[in-house]
Amino acid sequence: MDIWPTGGPDLAEGSTWRIVTVAVGWLLLLFVGAYLITPASILTLMMADLGITEATAAALVSMPQVTATVIGIPNGVYLDRVETRAVVPAAAVILLVGSIGDWFAASGGNVSLLIGTRLFAGVGMFVLWVVSVNIASSTFPAHRRATATSVLISGYPAGYALGQLGAPRLAAVIGWPGVFPVFGGAVLLTSIGLYVAGGQVSRYRTSTEPISLLGFKRVVRNRNVWMVVVVTILGYSLYMVFNSWMPTYITRQFGVSLADSGAFVALFPAVGILARPTGGWLSDTVLAQRRRPVFAASFVGTTVLAVAMFYSGTIAVLVAMLVLAGVFIQLQIGLLYQSIQEFVDASAAGTAVALASVAGWLGSFVAPVVAGELVATAGTYAVLFAFAVGMGVTGALTVWLMAESGGRATLA
Repeated sequence: MDIWPTGGPDLAEGSTWRIVTVAVGWLLLLFVGAYLITPASILTLMMADLGITEATAAALVSMPQVTATVIGIPNGVYLDRVETRAVVPAAAVILLVGSIGDWFAASGGNVSLLIGTRLFAGVGMFVLWVVSVNIASSTFPAHRRATATSVLISGYPAGYALGQLGAPRLAAVIGWPGVFPVFGGAVLLTSIGLYVAGGQVSRYRTSTEPISLLGFKRVVRNRNVWMVVVVTILGYSLYMVFNSWMPTYITRQFGVSLADSGAFVALFPAVGILARPTGGWLSDTVLAQRRRPVFAASFVGTTVLAVAMFYSGTIAVLVAMLVLAGVFIQLQIGLLYQSIQEFVDASAAGTAVALASVAGWLGSFVAPVVAGELVATAGTYAVLFAFAVGMGVTGALTVWLMAESGGRATLA
């Protein structure tokens, strides 16, 4: 196992600060996720006040992710050349400035500026995501890294829930444009907490040398890295197909209101708060740090449940299968970011996490669009389940072909 400790307090105190570091990082991603999803929870207010279509309003949700996809790789390389902990408050300031810009743009009815400020905030969002994952991973020894990373990342779906529930209530008190800087300010405060807590613990598997051009070439030529990228694209694609299309399917198939079907489908991402840490814990504790069995179970379980959903005759059975699918597909999500780091040198950890992040966001963008085109072409929602089964089978085959990053590989 590669370990580069950088010194720190005694073991007991260090263990406490490690837990505090992950807890504060969880809160940071909670507020980042809440900021990102805010437009989705106040779409009707935005459309009415800004005079925009539903498509334009919905696109505002994705603007930070668009930025992250474009700048992801070069920013990952940059983060491997600096002391990542010091970047946390600076990235939070960028997101806060973007959120304040959202406030001014929305208050003035300037849609173009609002798009620009959301894109700008995406720079901070991406950096905070990558750095938080790296800090959580390097704060713990190898036999606890996947658990720590998975716990941290579960803050993101919790942030989606916070945004969906909290933004409309805040909007009723301070007006919907003011919601953006509220979450932006919370991000800045928690970023300071992560900066302080992260400085109190020793670091594992970190490097004092910045990534070189040769090191970058090794990453992009590493077959195992690209296998994880494929798994990430497929995993997030499955996740977003269910997230984006199941409300409409339930409404058309069972005749319930869109509000009710949305409430049912909200359970699908919500179970990730427990499922993502469970995947990391299973890999670290039960499977002796092996990652592939969790990936395989995730894809196989989701595939079987997609078939079960198609044949579900009642809404109760369908929702039960959907919730179980949410558990299975999210078992792997936190683990992906740990696995890809295990295939590269410590100096390339940020680059590796950036690659996985860009892959995840790419799958999140593309899969719902492809699913929509398939439905339009086939004229039936049955094709959604065929699409999901195809991705699940492809994911399982990819996992079968990939190498193991953890377990004995970690100790080699």
